[in-house]
Amino acid sequence: MDDGLIDTLQSTIDTAWEKTGLGTAVRVRTARQDDGSPHVEIRRGLYEIVITERGQETQRMSGLSLPDAARWFLSGMAFGHACASELKDRRAPENAPPLDYGLKDDGYSRWNWMAPAIATMHRISPEMGAFMEQHYAEVLRHAPLNASEKRNARYPLLPFAA
Repeated sequence: MDDGLIDTLQSTIDTAWEKTGLGTAVRVRTARQDDGSPHVEIRRGLYEIVITERGQETQRMSGLSLPDAARWFLSGMAFGHACASELKDRRAPENAPPLDYGLKDDGYSRWNWMAPAIATMHRISPEMGAFMEQHYAEVLRHAPLNASEKRNARYPLLPFAA
């Protein structure tokens, strides 16, 4: 394991994450935990992010540059913070029409975590924010927000989300 490259990755993540004001960055692990969390391996001077669970490798992203590996961790942290905030701030709307299958609208909207994750990445850099916007634009192209998600959105919808 090349500790210098791991230290460089951790430093890059720490420096970028400081710009968000959202606390401490995750620690990059170099050994498998088998709990679904990532660890990093170095192969031929490039980063590999490996996810293992219950003794099995479930995902491996190979041949990553320093910026790509850092972006993967940073976008994951932005997503995690945004999801926690969405859940904490979620409120059921009054007098909302019933959802499909008779379910009650609890105020959920994917946009309520997508928008803050995009904003967090923009605080790191315009390029990181643009990356996150493009990523969620692609997600929403395949699975658009439904009517209740648009109604429950607490942030202005960007054109690709409307």
